[in-house]
Amino acid sequence: MGFMGFLCFWRSKKREKDDEIRTVHAGRPSMEYCDNTVKSSKYTLLTFLPANLFEQFHRPINLYFLLLTALQFTPSVAPVSPFTSLVPLTIAFLITAIKEGIDDWYRHKLDDECNSRWYSIIDMETLNVERVQCRDIRVGAMLLLLPMEVVPCDVLLLLSSGENGEVVISTEALDGETVCKKRYAILSDMYAQRPTTSVATVDSMQEDETNIRVAAEFIRDTECVIESEGPKPFLNTFTGVARVQVPHDTEEEVTIGVNAENVALNSSVLRNTRFALGVAVFTGNETRVSMTRTTPPTKWSLIDQRFNQMVIVVFVIQFILVTVYVGLSDAALEKDQHALWYLGMYEERIALKEYVILLPLRFFLLVSPMVPLSFKVMVDASKAFISILIKWDEEMSDENIKTEVHNSSLIEDLGQVEYLMTDKTGTLTRNTLTLKSVVATSGKIFNPGTPHEASVVRREMRQDESLLQLMRVLVYCNTVESTREITLNVAQTSAPKSPPSSAWVSPSPDEVALVEGATFLGVKLLERKRRRAFVMFGNNVESATVLKFLPFTPERRRSSVLLQIDGDTQFLLLTKGSDESVLPRCIKTSYNRQRVLHRLSCLSSEGLRTLVSAYRYLTDEEAEIWLADVRRKEAIVTAAARALNVGEAYESLEKELIYCGITAVEDQLQDDVCRTITQLRSAGIRVWMLTGDKSQTAKQTAIASGLVGPDDRVIALTPEDVESLSVQEHFEYVERRVNYVLRKRKFQEAEKKHNIHRSWYVRSGLRDFVGEFFHHESILSLLYHPSSRSFSQDCDEYFAREDVAENEQEDLLSNSVTIQSGGYVILFSGKTIEFLKECGNKELFVNFKRVLLHASTVICSRMAPEQKSFVVRTVKKAGHVTLAIGDGGNDVSMIQSAHVGIGMRGREGTQATAASDVVVSQFCFLSRLLLFHGHTAYQRSAIIVQQSFWKTVALAWMQLLFNIYTKFSGVSFWDSFSLMMYNSLFTVPVTFLCALNIPLSASVLLNNPQLYILCQRGRYLNMVTFYGYVFRGFLHGTIIFFLAFGFLNDSSSGVMRFGHPTDRACDFYVSCFALVTLHSCIILLETHYITFFHWLALIWSVMALFLCLSLYGLLSENHSLLQLLRNASFYLQWNIVVAVPFISLSVYSAIKLFFFPDVLQLQRLIIHRMSKVPFLSGLWPFWADENPSRFWGSFSVRHWCHDKILTPCGSQSVGGITSLDMQAQINAEDHCGEPHIVKMALDRVRDSTALSEPFIKRV
Repeated sequence: MGFMGFLCFWRSKKREKDDEIRTVHAGRPSMEYCDNTVKSSKYTLLTFLPANLFEQFHRPINLYFLLLTALQFTPSVAPVSPFTSLVPLTIAFLITAIKEGIDDWYRHKLDDECNSRWYSIIDMETLNVERVQCRDIRVGAMLLLLPMEVVPCDVLLLLSSGENGEVVISTEALDGETVCKKRYAILSDMYAQRPTTSVATVDSMQEDETNIRVAAEFIRDTECVIESEGPKPFLNTFTGVARVQVPHDTEEEVTIGVNAENVALNSSVLRNTRFALGVAVFTGNETRVSMTRTTPPTKWSLIDQRFNQMVIVVFVIQFILVTVYVGLSDAALEKDQHALWYLGMYEERIALKEYVILLPLRFFLLVSPMVPLSFKVMVDASKAFISILIKWDEEMSDENIKTEVHNSSLIEDLGQVEYLMTDKTGTLTRNTLTLKSVVATSGKIFNPGTPHEASVVRREMRQDESLLQLMRVLVYCNTVESTREITLNVAQTSAPKSPPSSAWVSPSPDEVALVEGATFLGVKLLERKRRRAFVMFGNNVESATVLKFLPFTPERRRSSVLLQIDGDTQFLLLTKGSDESVLPRCIKTSYNRQRVLHRLSCLSSEGLRTLVSAYRYLTDEEAEIWLADVRRKEAIVTAAARALNVGEAYESLEKELIYCGITAVEDQLQDDVCRTITQLRSAGIRVWMLTGDKSQTAKQTAIASGLVGPDDRVIALTPEDVESLSVQEHFEYVERRVNYVLRKRKFQEAEKKHNIHRSWYVRSGLRDFVGEFFHHESILSLLYHPSSRSFSQDCDEYFAREDVAENEQEDLLSNSVTIQSGGYVILFSGKTIEFLKECGNKELFVNFKRVLLHASTVICSRMAPEQKSFVVRTVKKAGHVTLAIGDGGNDVSMIQSAHVGIGMRGREGTQATAASDVVVSQFCFLSRLLLFHGHTAYQRSAIIVQQSFWKTVALAWMQLLFNIYTKFSGVSFWDSFSLMMYNSLFTVPVTFLCALNIPLSASVLLNNPQLYILCQRGRYLNMVTFYGYVFRGFLHGTIIFFLAFGFLNDSSSGVMRFGHPTDRACDFYVSCFALVTLHSCIILLETHYITFFHWLALIWSVMALFLCLSLYGLLSENHSLLQLLRNASFYLQWNIVVAVPFISLSVYSAIKLFFFPDVLQLQRLIIHRMSKVPFLSGLWPFWADENPSRFWGSFSVRHWCHDKILTPCGSQSVGGITSLDMQAQINAEDHCGEPHIVKMALDRVRDSTALSEPFIKRV
């Protein structure tokens, strides 16, 4: 955009901030506003390096590494070459910069492609058509839009070739909706009053040129001036007025209200319209699309937050070590100052700055490798790899539409979700609505699917006027458009999608369902235009003039249409909406309130969505006065004032209505919703439903989907007649219900357990760690595997453990949210949320929150978008991990507020998917996404983090141990080259292979959702496991260092071959080789899933170590490494130094497995027991029966066998019996002496021809 463009943009923003009014003269391009250059890129060639570095140094850890690098350039401080820190830091920054640069290069290409498009503008002085590039379009320019052109900016439509000024556009690039929409030119009515006007009937392009010139001349004569609001980031709203001079009448000036129906936004496409003339209102970065491209809220994964806590712990350890070693250095020099006379110690003590500044900094640089520099690169690469695996997972693809990951940095948070907030319509349900029932004022119910129902309705309409008006509401009160008309001759611009199943389309699926349902009742909508509608009642065609449509909004919760039936002198207002919105506006004598509410309750109890309809007659005078009033209020320029005044006008019209009936619409659940919710609740995830539907409908949907069990008790915190209650009565009701729950559930004890759980003892993971040694059976009770009940008895005998009392089991599992029968479900509406926010009673709100957090399920009805977001933020602030899933624009705030936001592809556009972190096509994919991919992603990242700390702590500790032999002088044990290569070439490839690890197969994790609780409790990564890895690093560093020194400093091996003495370099090389090899061996030991690449990485690390150090050793004067490699004892020493810590760790792992197993180890033993394999084979890491993708599976014949023989997902079938069936029968038998179902299943498996005996033994 350049400096002048930026200055222009800043000036326009400043000016509009003051008055918020933009004045545009049609046909007069203005240089006051910014040009139409689109700039989505972040960098230029000049700003790339400083801007990218500035962004990277926003992370405190990067500033820490920069400080270390700067200190390394101080000769008196640095113990090694500064390149040991500079090169790895540069590589890490370079990788990030290259990634950002490539992404920005693609953005530059897209920007240049967009800015270089050619468009037609009209010179209003000469009326000639000129061609200009997109970047040169200015505010006020008169644009000539042609078919299939992408609208270059926000254009106010003035005239078009369509009938009544209609302009058909596609907004798929804006909101994802594939159905074309209509916009209307504001001067079409005025232009149509001119004689000889024939723009709408021209059939040839030659005549189009003439009509374009005539239309442009008309616009010039009107001297159109547009006053609009300033740039706003809203796609569905536009506020402004157009002041035009009537041609040939110098005195009359007309003010026309302008709204979103008169504007074609940037990125929309012109369809089915030969041409349209419009004026550019907003250009460049001020268009609606550009304004909506705001940076989404920054989300930090829990792993990153935990890593920051661990870094703080490491800083404390570093400070302690530096302090101790500085003190030891002073003591050592004080003791040996006479022996070290040649250093001049006896003449003058070392300056104070040596102890206060230089020596602490020197030791600090020695222990600085404790914070792994390669962590971020490895974790980011691991997350990117896992994102690819999720996209490749064919079990989560729907009609070749795969799951997408928009924010890979949050991928491991999928494994720690505690609360899942879901929308209802389009998320749990299909959002394909059908009209099920129509209830007349007489109480008669008409079902569209019943044969001969149309004849009954026609007969009843002759006698019941209210039924006639109800049918008119179905067909008139909507914004439906014909699909045949809109999609005619429309070229495909994207991948073909399934055609619409209906002849009508609408932004609201309810309207399509009502129109189609009316057809089955004998009332058919023939044609629906902006101002005209034609309906067939039986054999008679009724036509009507539509005067004004009052749209539905979340605040109004209703829509209305003002029309006049041809041949009728009166005007008719038809209204439909929620019962809470419509019934208070009806005349009380027109309906029986109790009977209507009872009927609504009955329909809602069937899970149907209900709407109440009403009507009103207006006289000619009343209609004209109201229309004039609303036109005057729609001419207000400022958005807030217009919305307020127009809303008041709508309220004044929608009163004294006559009730005419109820409509009930059905929305079926998606496939496998019940199974998915059952799995998620069994995994300890609390599922909440947040919907805009009424309470009864939401409750029935919750029952149908499995959110509410048969033994659950539903407790409503919102009274049924909330509208009639005062604030004080509402307060007393909520307080009474909340206190009732607190008393019944004895929350004093529960809260005490909750506080214990939230204590450091539990949150740190220490309780789980101790429980594995003392509460074996209680840990095992987490498992609900088919054989766990019988296997637990064998485990008790084998481990010689006593059963734990039932109360101790419940205490251990108090953290988990396992599904329980007889729980309580909280039901409340958005009214209660607003009441609690306004009343200001903090104690009541705290108790209300406690009740919600301890409920098994929460159902929130009548929720506005901001209320959904408020609920999510409330749970998030309580310290719980949240996930929100939705499919519509009203779910965006909820999705962005949660830790992880998931967007559903649906029929309500792409706003939810664009704002989400992960995009799925079906709700049932959540179980695999969380229980398998989330579980494994969290476990992989946890291993990478802790392994990174282990290898760096061991290295830094060896540096300090070496200083024991150097009088604590701050000398480095590792040479500069090895330090540089250790964290970049020797260990990084092996550590990254942790990203391939799978703790358990997908079928096991899905069939045993309780294992997900381990992730929720942070069993893989907590302060206890972290301290364990740090302690292991200190221990292994100590063993390696002293064994290497002990071997090489022994008198028998102090002299190598050819008389070369062993020096410090020899000590280092043995330690370096041992540490790198031990790291690779530990990765192999602790990896549950080993592939070809693990062995390749192991060979690579050793070969790279030999090659790099050998080449580097050639530069040394005595060639210590080359001489050491010729010594046969070196290889023996190397293997012994590696074997001692490795065997010690293996012994600990074996003892832990045999005597104190954790849940995962027990689960693996269960699987092996079911397969009749030797018990010791449970130790072998090649147990996994699945690979993360087909690509990796190609390396294993066994995986191919598994894919061909066993079911890939869900309940794994074993010989025709699923594991869930096994569990059900086990629970039913209850040890009654019948043959065990597991043994029966194994017998059937062995008898099958598909699985041979060698294959079963191999398993």
